[in-house]
Amino acid sequence: MKLLASFFLALVPCFANGAEKPNIVFILSDDVGTGDIKCYYPSSKVMTPHIDQLASQGMKFTQAYANGAVCSPSRYALLTGAYPCRGPLRSEPARYTTPLTINPNALSLPRFMKQQGYRTAHIGKWHLGYGESGIKNWAGLIKPGPLEIGFDYTLGLPTNHSDGFKTYVENHRLKWLKDSVLHLDGKPDTSQLTEIRYDDEVDSTLTAKAIEFIKEDSTKPFFVYLALVATHTHITPRADFRGTSQIGQLGDYIHELDYHVGEIMATLDELGIADKTVLIFTSDNGGMKSDVGGAGKNLNLRSEANDVALKSKTAKTDAREKFGHKTNGDLQGYKGSNFEGGFRVPFIVRWPGKVAAGTESNQTITLADTLATTAGILNQQLPKTAGVDSFDFSPVLLGKRVGEPIRTTTILQTGHGLLAFRHGDWKLRCTRAPDWTGEKVTLPKDSPELYNLATDPTESTDLAESEPERVQQMQMLLLKLLRKGRS
Repeated sequence: MKLLASFFLALVPCFANGAEKPNIVFILSDDVGTGDIKCYYPSSKVMTPHIDQLASQGMKFTQAYANGAVCSPSRYALLTGAYPCRGPLRSEPARYTTPLTINPNALSLPRFMKQQGYRTAHIGKWHLGYGESGIKNWAGLIKPGPLEIGFDYTLGLPTNHSDGFKTYVENHRLKWLKDSVLHLDGKPDTSQLTEIRYDDEVDSTLTAKAIEFIKEDSTKPFFVYLALVATHTHITPRADFRGTSQIGQLGDYIHELDYHVGEIMATLDELGIADKTVLIFTSDNGGMKSDVGGAGKNLNLRSEANDVALKSKTAKTDAREKFGHKTNGDLQGYKGSNFEGGFRVPFIVRWPGKVAAGTESNQTITLADTLATTAGILNQQLPKTAGVDSFDFSPVLLGKRVGEPIRTTTILQTGHGLLAFRHGDWKLRCTRAPDWTGEKVTLPKDSPELYNLATDPTESTDLAESEPERVQQMQMLLLKLLRKGRS
Protein backbone atom coordinates (compact mmCIF):
# COMPACT_ATOMS: atom_id res chain seq x y z
CA MET A 1 0.00 0.00 0.00
CA LYS A 2 2.72 2.48 0.98
CA LEU A 3 4.73 1.77 -2.19
CA LEU A 4 1.64 2.46 -4.26
CA ALA A 5 0.97 5.67 -2.35
CA SER A 6 4.60 6.79 -2.71
CA PHE A 7 4.54 6.20 -6.45
CA PHE A 8 1.46 8.32 -6.95
CA LEU A 9 2.47 11.15 -4.63
CA ALA A 10 4.74 12.45 -7.37
CA LEU A 11 1.69 12.82 -9.61
CA VAL A 12 -0.25 14.98 -7.17
CA PRO A 13 0.05 18.77 -6.99
CA CYS A 14 2.34 20.02 -4.23
CA PHE A 15 0.83 22.66 -1.96
CA ALA A 16 3.66 24.90 -0.86
CA ASN A 17 1.76 26.95 1.70
CA GLY A 18 -1.50 27.08 3.61
CA ALA A 19 -3.20 29.42 1.15
CA GLU A 20 -2.88 26.86 -1.65
CA LYS A 21 -4.19 23.90 0.29
CA PRO A 22 -7.76 22.97 -0.57
CA ASN A 23 -10.46 23.17 2.05
CA ILE A 24 -12.14 19.84 2.74
CA VAL A 25 -15.78 19.34 3.71
CA PHE A 26 -16.76 15.74 4.43
CA ILE A 27 -20.53 15.22 4.70
CA LEU A 28 -21.43 11.87 6.23
CA SER A 29 -25.12 11.02 6.10
CA ASP A 30 -26.66 8.28 8.23
CA ASP A 31 -28.29 5.04 7.01
CA VAL A 32 -28.49 6.34 3.43
CA GLY A 33 -28.29 3.63 0.78
CA THR A 34 -27.57 3.97 -2.91
CA GLY A 35 -31.29 3.57 -3.64
CA ASP A 36 -31.99 6.76 -1.68
CA ILE A 37 -30.02 8.93 -4.11
CA LYS A 38 -31.52 9.62 -7.53
CA CYS A 39 -28.24 9.72 -9.47
CA TYR A 40 -27.40 6.26 -8.13
CA TYR A 41 -30.83 4.72 -8.63
CA PRO A 42 -32.72 6.62 -11.35
CA SER A 43 -35.98 4.73 -10.81
CA SER A 44 -36.20 6.06 -7.25
CA LYS A 45 -39.21 8.28 -6.56
CA VAL A 46 -37.11 10.43 -4.21
CA MET A 47 -35.72 13.67 -5.60
CA THR A 48 -32.14 14.63 -4.64
CA PRO A 49 -31.33 17.54 -6.98
CA HIS A 50 -28.44 19.00 -4.99
CA ILE A 51 -26.66 15.67 -4.48
CA ASP A 52 -27.27 14.86 -8.14
CA GLN A 53 -25.77 18.24 -9.06
CA LEU A 54 -22.77 17.46 -6.89
CA ALA A 55 -22.26 14.24 -8.86
CA SER A 56 -22.62 16.06 -12.17
CA GLN A 57 -19.87 18.45 -11.06
CA GLY A 58 -17.54 15.77 -9.71
CA MET A 59 -16.85 12.04 -9.55
CA LYS A 60 -19.30 9.35 -8.49
CA PHE A 61 -17.91 6.07 -7.13
CA THR A 62 -20.02 2.99 -7.84
CA GLN A 63 -18.01 0.53 -5.70
CA ALA A 64 -17.74 2.54 -2.48
CA TYR A 65 -18.02 0.84 0.89
CA ALA A 66 -18.61 1.87 4.46
CA ASN A 67 -16.26 -0.31 6.50
CA GLY A 68 -19.04 -1.14 8.92
CA ALA A 69 -22.64 -2.15 8.36
CA VAL A 70 -23.62 0.07 11.31
CA CYS A 71 -22.65 3.51 12.57
CA SER A 72 -19.70 3.31 14.98
CA PRO A 73 -17.37 0.95 13.06
CA SER A 74 -17.61 3.06 9.91
CA ARG A 75 -16.91 6.29 11.78
CA TYR A 76 -13.92 4.68 13.46
CA ALA A 77 -12.55 3.61 10.06
CA LEU A 78 -13.10 7.06 8.58
CA LEU A 79 -11.21 8.89 11.32
CA THR A 80 -8.40 6.35 11.84
CA GLY A 81 -7.81 4.83 8.41
CA ALA A 82 -8.00 1.41 10.07
CA TYR A 83 -10.52 -1.40 9.93
CA PRO A 84 -12.78 -1.32 13.00
CA CYS A 85 -11.61 -4.79 14.03
CA ARG A 86 -8.18 -3.24 14.68
CA GLY A 87 -9.67 -1.40 17.65
CA PRO A 88 -12.28 -1.86 20.38
CA LEU A 89 -15.33 -2.10 18.09
CA ARG A 90 -15.06 -5.77 17.16
CA SER A 91 -18.37 -6.96 18.54
CA GLU A 92 -20.75 -4.06 19.14
CA PRO A 93 -21.23 -0.35 18.37
CA ALA A 94 -20.34 2.36 20.86
CA ARG A 95 -22.89 3.51 23.43
CA TYR A 96 -22.99 6.86 25.17
CA THR A 97 -21.36 5.10 28.13
CA THR A 98 -18.50 3.73 25.99
CA PRO A 99 -14.99 5.15 26.56
CA LEU A 100 -13.37 6.98 23.66
CA THR A 101 -12.66 4.31 21.05
CA ILE A 102 -9.91 6.20 19.18
CA ASN A 103 -6.42 6.41 20.64
CA PRO A 104 -5.73 10.12 21.35
CA ASN A 105 -2.02 9.54 20.73
CA ALA A 106 -2.49 8.06 17.25
CA LEU A 107 -2.37 10.03 14.01
CA SER A 108 -6.05 10.35 13.19
CA LEU A 109 -7.53 12.15 10.19
CA PRO A 110 -8.30 15.37 12.15
CA ARG A 111 -4.88 15.39 13.81
CA PHE A 112 -3.21 14.96 10.43
CA MET A 113 -5.25 17.86 9.04
CA LYS A 114 -4.34 20.02 12.02
CA GLN A 115 -0.66 19.24 11.48
CA GLN A 116 -1.06 20.48 7.92
CA GLY A 117 -2.28 23.86 9.17
CA TYR A 118 -6.04 23.31 8.92
CA ARG A 119 -8.80 24.54 11.19
CA THR A 120 -10.70 21.37 12.08
CA ALA A 121 -14.29 20.85 13.19
CA HIS A 122 -16.50 17.89 13.99
CA ILE A 123 -20.15 18.87 13.79
CA GLY A 124 -22.86 16.24 14.18
CA LYS A 125 -23.18 12.66 15.25
CA TRP A 126 -20.16 11.33 17.18
CA HIS A 127 -20.93 7.76 18.33
CA LEU A 128 -17.33 6.93 19.24
CA GLY A 129 -17.42 7.34 23.01
CA TYR A 130 -16.00 9.82 25.53
CA GLY A 131 -13.60 9.64 28.44
CA GLU A 132 -10.82 7.24 29.36
CA SER A 133 -13.29 4.90 31.04
CA GLY A 134 -16.56 6.54 30.08
CA ILE A 135 -17.98 9.72 31.60
CA LYS A 136 -18.79 9.52 35.31
CA ASN A 137 -20.13 13.07 35.61
CA TRP A 138 -21.80 14.58 32.55
CA ALA A 139 -21.99 17.94 34.34
CA GLY A 140 -18.20 18.08 34.38
CA LEU A 141 -15.58 17.99 31.65
CA ILE A 142 -16.44 15.54 28.89
CA LYS A 143 -13.02 14.37 27.77
CA PRO A 144 -11.12 12.87 26.11
CA GLY A 145 -13.26 13.15 23.01
CA PRO A 146 -13.15 14.78 19.57
CA LEU A 147 -10.82 17.61 20.65
CA GLU A 148 -8.25 15.13 21.94
CA ILE A 149 -7.96 13.38 18.56
CA GLY A 150 -7.34 16.60 16.65
CA PHE A 151 -10.53 18.63 16.23
CA ASP A 152 -10.39 22.31 17.18
CA TYR A 153 -14.15 22.44 17.70
CA THR A 154 -16.98 19.97 18.19
CA LEU A 155 -20.74 20.25 18.41
CA GLY A 156 -21.80 16.66 18.75
CA LEU A 157 -24.55 14.22 19.54
CA PRO A 158 -23.17 11.48 21.81
CA THR A 159 -24.74 8.76 19.64
CA ASN A 160 -27.59 10.08 17.47
CA HIS A 161 -30.68 12.26 17.71
CA SER A 162 -32.66 9.39 19.26
CA ASP A 163 -30.18 9.08 22.13
CA GLY A 164 -32.42 10.85 24.66
CA PHE A 165 -29.81 13.48 25.57
CA LYS A 166 -31.97 16.44 24.49
CA THR A 167 -28.81 18.52 24.03
CA TYR A 168 -25.36 18.53 22.41
CA VAL A 169 -21.80 18.14 23.60
CA GLU A 170 -19.98 21.36 22.69
CA ASN A 171 -16.24 20.99 23.10
CA HIS A 172 -15.90 19.61 26.67
CA ARG A 173 -19.33 20.49 28.06
CA LEU A 174 -23.00 19.65 27.73
CA LYS A 175 -24.63 22.57 25.97
CA TRP A 176 -27.46 24.40 27.79
CA LEU A 177 -26.88 22.61 31.10
CA LYS A 178 -27.97 24.81 34.02
CA ASP A 179 -25.19 26.11 36.27
CA SER A 180 -26.99 24.65 39.27
CA VAL A 181 -26.43 21.10 37.99
CA LEU A 182 -23.11 20.01 39.47
CA HIS A 183 -23.33 16.25 39.04
CA LEU A 184 -25.04 14.15 36.40
CA ASP A 185 -24.68 10.39 36.20
CA GLY A 186 -26.32 10.11 32.79
CA LYS A 187 -28.64 11.95 30.44
CA PRO A 188 -30.10 15.28 31.60
CA ASP A 189 -33.84 15.82 31.72
CA THR A 190 -35.46 18.95 30.33
CA SER A 191 -35.70 20.58 33.77
CA GLN A 192 -31.89 20.65 33.92
CA LEU A 193 -31.47 22.47 30.60
CA THR A 194 -31.99 26.09 29.62
CA GLU A 195 -32.90 24.99 26.07
CA ILE A 196 -33.61 21.64 24.44
CA ARG A 197 -32.57 19.93 21.24
CA TYR A 198 -35.47 19.43 18.84
CA ASP A 199 -35.42 16.19 16.86
CA ASP A 200 -36.89 17.86 13.78
CA GLU A 201 -34.27 20.63 13.73
CA VAL A 202 -31.04 18.74 14.43
CA ASP A 203 -29.67 18.75 10.88
CA SER A 204 -30.67 22.39 10.43
CA THR A 205 -28.70 23.27 13.57
CA LEU A 206 -25.69 21.22 12.49
CA THR A 207 -25.60 22.64 8.97
CA ALA A 208 -25.89 26.21 10.26
CA LYS A 209 -23.00 25.60 12.66
CA ALA A 210 -20.88 24.11 9.86
CA ILE A 211 -21.54 27.18 7.72
CA GLU A 212 -20.64 29.44 10.64
CA PHE A 213 -17.34 27.59 11.11
CA ILE A 214 -16.54 27.81 7.40
CA LYS A 215 -17.13 31.57 7.40
CA GLU A 216 -15.40 32.55 10.63
CA ASP A 217 -11.75 32.56 9.48
CA SER A 218 -10.51 32.95 5.91
CA THR A 219 -6.80 32.98 6.77
CA LYS A 220 -6.42 29.20 7.13
CA PRO A 221 -7.80 26.23 5.20
CA PHE A 222 -10.52 24.28 6.96
CA PHE A 223 -11.51 20.66 7.40
CA VAL A 224 -15.15 20.17 8.37
CA TYR A 225 -16.51 16.74 9.24
CA LEU A 226 -20.28 17.26 9.08
CA ALA A 227 -22.03 14.12 10.34
CA LEU A 228 -25.74 14.64 9.71
CA VAL A 229 -28.33 12.43 11.40
CA ALA A 230 -30.66 11.86 8.43
CA THR A 231 -31.90 9.25 7.79
CA HIS A 232 -31.34 7.49 11.12
CA THR A 233 -34.30 6.78 13.38
CA HIS A 234 -36.18 8.95 14.34
CA ILE A 235 -37.48 9.92 10.90
CA THR A 236 -38.38 13.49 11.83
CA PRO A 237 -38.05 15.88 8.87
CA ARG A 238 -38.36 19.59 9.48
CA ALA A 239 -41.92 20.88 9.17
CA ASP A 240 -41.46 22.52 5.76
CA PHE A 241 -40.31 19.22 4.19
CA ARG A 242 -43.21 17.09 5.40
CA GLY A 243 -45.45 15.81 2.65
CA THR A 244 -43.01 16.71 -0.13
CA SER A 245 -42.09 13.20 -1.33
CA GLN A 246 -43.86 10.32 -3.02
CA ILE A 247 -42.70 7.70 -0.50
CA GLY A 248 -43.90 9.19 2.75
CA GLN A 249 -41.93 10.59 5.65
CA LEU A 250 -38.64 8.82 4.86
CA GLY A 251 -38.61 10.54 1.48
CA ASP A 252 -39.36 13.86 3.16
CA TYR A 253 -36.30 13.33 5.37
CA ILE A 254 -34.13 12.54 2.35
CA HIS A 255 -35.41 15.75 0.74
CA GLU A 256 -34.28 17.68 3.81
CA LEU A 257 -30.88 15.96 3.73
CA ASP A 258 -30.47 16.97 0.10
CA TYR A 259 -31.42 20.55 0.97
CA HIS A 260 -28.69 20.78 3.61
CA VAL A 261 -26.10 19.47 1.14
CA GLY A 262 -27.30 22.26 -1.15
CA GLU A 263 -26.82 24.81 1.65
CA ILE A 264 -23.16 23.82 1.97
CA MET A 265 -22.72 24.04 -1.81
CA ALA A 266 -24.37 27.48 -1.88
CA THR A 267 -22.14 28.72 0.94
CA LEU A 268 -18.98 27.70 -0.91
CA ASP A 269 -20.30 29.47 -4.02
CA GLU A 270 -21.22 32.58 -2.04
CA LEU A 271 -17.73 32.79 -0.56
CA GLY A 272 -16.10 32.15 -3.92
CA ILE A 273 -14.22 29.11 -2.64
CA ALA A 274 -16.02 26.23 -4.36
CA ASP A 275 -13.03 25.64 -6.65
CA LYS A 276 -10.73 25.65 -3.61
CA THR A 277 -12.75 23.07 -1.70
CA VAL A 278 -12.92 19.29 -1.89
CA LEU A 279 -16.54 18.46 -1.09
CA ILE A 280 -17.41 14.84 -0.29
CA PHE A 281 -20.81 13.26 0.29
CA THR A 282 -21.30 9.68 1.48
CA SER A 283 -23.01 7.53 4.14
CA ASP A 284 -21.96 5.46 7.15
CA ASN A 285 -23.69 2.25 5.99
CA GLY A 286 -26.50 1.03 3.80
CA GLY A 287 -30.16 1.80 4.33
CA MET A 288 -32.27 0.08 6.96
CA LYS A 289 -35.12 -2.29 6.16
CA SER A 290 -37.58 -1.34 8.90
CA ASP A 291 -38.02 1.00 11.83
CA VAL A 292 -36.54 0.02 15.19
CA GLY A 293 -38.72 -0.60 18.23
CA GLY A 294 -38.10 2.81 19.77
CA ALA A 295 -38.96 4.75 16.64
CA GLY A 296 -41.23 7.71 17.29
CA LYS A 297 -41.02 7.50 21.08
CA ASN A 298 -39.97 10.28 23.48
CA LEU A 299 -39.67 12.86 20.72
CA ASN A 300 -38.84 16.53 21.23
CA LEU A 301 -40.52 18.27 18.31
CA ARG A 302 -40.59 21.92 17.36
CA SER A 303 -43.63 21.18 15.21
CA GLU A 304 -46.04 18.24 15.38
CA ALA A 305 -47.66 19.06 12.03
CA ASN A 306 -48.53 16.32 9.51
CA ASP A 307 -48.69 13.65 12.24
CA VAL A 308 -44.90 13.50 12.20
CA ALA A 309 -44.64 11.58 15.49
CA LEU A 310 -47.09 8.89 14.42
CA LYS A 311 -45.55 8.50 10.96
CA SER A 312 -42.03 8.31 12.37
CA LYS A 313 -42.89 4.97 13.99
CA THR A 314 -43.23 3.22 10.61
CA ALA A 315 -41.61 5.60 8.09
CA LYS A 316 -39.02 3.16 6.72
CA THR A 317 -41.43 0.24 6.64
CA ASP A 318 -44.05 2.38 4.90
CA ALA A 319 -41.56 3.56 2.27
CA ARG A 320 -40.75 -0.04 1.40
CA GLU A 321 -44.13 -1.74 1.76
CA LYS A 322 -46.56 1.00 0.70
CA PHE A 323 -44.50 2.87 -1.88
CA GLY A 324 -42.04 0.26 -3.17
CA HIS A 325 -38.94 2.22 -2.19
CA LYS A 326 -35.65 0.30 -2.42
CA THR A 327 -33.28 2.01 -0.01
CA ASN A 328 -30.30 -0.01 -1.27
CA GLY A 329 -31.42 -0.27 -4.86
CA ASP A 330 -31.22 -3.84 -6.15
CA LEU A 331 -28.55 -4.93 -3.68
CA GLN A 332 -29.32 -7.69 -1.21
CA GLY A 333 -29.37 -6.92 2.49
CA TYR A 334 -29.74 -3.88 4.69
CA LYS A 335 -27.96 -2.03 7.47
CA GLY A 336 -26.55 -4.54 9.95
CA SER A 337 -26.07 -7.39 7.47
CA ASN A 338 -22.89 -8.45 5.69
CA PHE A 339 -24.54 -8.58 2.30
CA GLU A 340 -23.71 -5.70 -0.07
CA GLY A 341 -26.73 -3.69 1.04
CA GLY A 342 -25.21 -3.34 4.49
CA PHE A 343 -21.99 -1.72 3.25
CA ARG A 344 -22.36 -0.23 -0.22
CA VAL A 345 -22.86 3.53 -0.07
CA PRO A 346 -23.01 6.57 -2.33
CA PHE A 347 -19.66 8.36 -2.49
CA ILE A 348 -19.29 11.60 -4.46
CA VAL A 349 -16.27 13.91 -4.64
CA ARG A 350 -16.29 17.40 -6.16
CA TRP A 351 -13.19 19.54 -6.63
CA PRO A 352 -13.71 21.93 -9.55
CA GLY A 353 -10.74 22.18 -11.87
CA LYS A 354 -9.09 19.10 -10.36
CA VAL A 355 -11.74 16.36 -10.43
CA ALA A 356 -13.35 16.10 -13.86
CA ALA A 357 -17.06 16.92 -13.80
CA GLY A 358 -19.60 14.19 -14.48
CA THR A 359 -17.13 11.32 -14.15
CA GLU A 360 -17.63 7.89 -12.65
CA SER A 361 -15.24 5.35 -11.16
CA ASN A 362 -15.72 1.66 -10.43
CA GLN A 363 -12.60 1.49 -8.26
CA THR A 364 -13.27 -0.20 -4.93
CA ILE A 365 -12.82 2.36 -2.16
CA THR A 366 -13.82 2.59 1.51
CA LEU A 367 -14.29 5.29 4.12
CA ALA A 368 -10.97 4.20 5.64
CA ASP A 369 -9.21 5.41 2.49
CA THR A 370 -9.96 9.05 3.30
CA LEU A 371 -6.81 9.50 5.41
CA ALA A 372 -4.32 8.23 2.80
CA THR A 373 -6.18 9.99 0.00
CA THR A 374 -6.08 13.30 1.85
CA ALA A 375 -2.36 12.82 2.42
CA GLY A 376 -1.99 12.14 -1.29
CA ILE A 377 -3.85 15.32 -2.21
CA LEU A 378 -1.55 17.30 0.08
CA ASN A 379 1.58 15.50 -1.17
CA GLN A 380 2.37 14.18 2.30
CA GLN A 381 3.66 10.78 3.35
CA LEU A 382 1.91 9.11 6.26
CA PRO A 383 4.06 7.36 8.87
CA LYS A 384 3.87 3.57 8.76
CA THR A 385 1.89 3.48 12.00
CA ALA A 386 -0.94 5.62 10.57
CA GLY A 387 -3.74 4.63 8.24
CA VAL A 388 -2.84 0.95 8.33
CA ASP A 389 -5.80 0.04 6.10
CA SER A 390 -6.02 3.29 4.15
CA PHE A 391 -5.31 3.40 0.41
CA ASP A 392 -4.67 6.56 -1.61
CA PHE A 393 -7.20 6.98 -4.41
CA SER A 394 -6.25 10.60 -5.20
CA PRO A 395 -4.76 9.52 -8.58
CA VAL A 396 -8.23 8.33 -9.58
CA LEU A 397 -9.75 11.66 -8.52
CA LEU A 398 -7.17 13.61 -10.49
CA GLY A 399 -7.68 11.61 -13.67
CA LYS A 400 -4.29 9.90 -13.65
CA ARG A 401 -3.97 6.64 -15.54
CA VAL A 402 -4.22 3.89 -12.95
CA GLY A 403 -3.35 0.52 -14.43
CA GLU A 404 -4.23 -1.60 -11.42
CA PRO A 405 -6.92 -1.52 -8.75
CA ILE A 406 -6.03 0.85 -5.91
CA ARG A 407 -7.45 -1.64 -3.44
CA THR A 408 -7.46 -5.41 -4.07
CA THR A 409 -8.68 -6.56 -0.65
CA THR A 410 -11.34 -5.15 1.65
CA ILE A 411 -12.44 -6.34 5.09
CA LEU A 412 -15.98 -5.36 6.07
CA GLN A 413 -17.70 -5.80 9.43
CA THR A 414 -21.18 -5.74 10.93
CA GLY A 415 -21.96 -4.26 14.33
CA HIS A 416 -21.75 -7.69 15.94
CA GLY A 417 -18.45 -8.69 14.38
CA LEU A 418 -19.55 -10.73 11.37
CA LEU A 419 -17.04 -10.21 8.57
CA ALA A 420 -17.22 -10.05 4.82
CA PHE A 421 -14.07 -10.12 2.72
CA ARG A 422 -13.73 -8.84 -0.81
CA HIS A 423 -10.78 -9.88 -2.97
CA GLY A 424 -11.06 -8.46 -6.45
CA ASP A 425 -14.54 -9.31 -7.70
CA TRP A 426 -14.95 -12.17 -5.24
CA LYS A 427 -16.66 -11.80 -1.90
CA LEU A 428 -16.57 -14.16 1.06
CA ARG A 429 -19.54 -13.72 3.39
CA CYS A 430 -18.81 -15.20 6.81
CA THR A 431 -21.70 -16.64 8.80
CA ARG A 432 -19.95 -16.54 12.19
CA ALA A 433 -17.70 -13.93 13.77
CA PRO A 434 -13.98 -14.63 14.24
CA ASP A 435 -12.69 -15.56 17.68
CA TRP A 436 -10.52 -12.86 19.26
CA THR A 437 -8.29 -13.47 22.29
CA GLY A 438 -6.54 -10.17 22.79
CA GLU A 439 -4.85 -9.56 19.45
CA LYS A 440 -4.88 -13.24 18.51
CA VAL A 441 -7.57 -14.19 16.04
CA THR A 442 -8.86 -17.42 14.56
CA LEU A 443 -11.61 -17.96 12.02
CA PRO A 444 -14.50 -20.21 13.06
CA LYS A 445 -15.09 -23.46 11.22
CA ASP A 446 -18.24 -22.17 9.61
CA SER A 447 -19.49 -22.55 6.07
CA PRO A 448 -18.94 -19.13 4.49
CA GLU A 449 -20.74 -18.10 1.34
CA LEU A 450 -18.92 -17.07 -1.84
CA TYR A 451 -20.14 -14.66 -4.51
CA ASN A 452 -18.74 -13.26 -7.73
CA LEU A 453 -19.86 -9.63 -7.62
CA ALA A 454 -18.89 -9.03 -11.25
CA THR A 455 -21.44 -11.54 -12.52
CA ASP A 456 -23.76 -11.63 -9.51
CA PRO A 457 -23.97 -8.16 -7.90
CA THR A 458 -27.17 -9.09 -6.04
CA GLU A 459 -25.48 -12.08 -4.34
CA SER A 460 -28.12 -14.54 -5.44
CA THR A 461 -25.88 -17.54 -6.20
CA ASP A 462 -23.60 -18.97 -3.52
CA LEU A 463 -20.56 -20.55 -5.24
CA ALA A 464 -18.85 -21.89 -2.12
CA GLU A 465 -19.55 -25.55 -2.89
CA SER A 466 -18.32 -25.29 -6.47
CA GLU A 467 -15.25 -23.20 -5.56
CA PRO A 468 -13.83 -24.82 -2.39
CA GLU A 469 -10.22 -23.96 -3.22
CA ARG A 470 -11.06 -20.30 -3.70
CA VAL A 471 -12.92 -20.28 -0.39
CA GLN A 472 -9.90 -21.76 1.37
CA GLN A 473 -7.50 -19.32 -0.30
CA MET A 474 -9.64 -16.34 0.64
CA GLN A 475 -9.98 -17.54 4.23
CA MET A 476 -6.21 -17.86 4.49
CA LEU A 477 -5.69 -14.38 3.02
CA LEU A 478 -8.32 -12.89 5.33
CA LEU A 479 -6.69 -14.47 8.37
CA LYS A 480 -3.28 -13.24 7.24
CA LEU A 481 -4.52 -9.65 6.95
CA LEU A 482 -6.24 -9.82 10.33
CA ARG A 483 -3.11 -11.14 12.02
CA LYS A 484 -0.74 -8.83 10.18
CA GLY A 485 -2.42 -5.76 11.63
CA ARG A 486 -2.34 -3.78 8.39
CA SER A 487 -3.27 -4.17 4.75
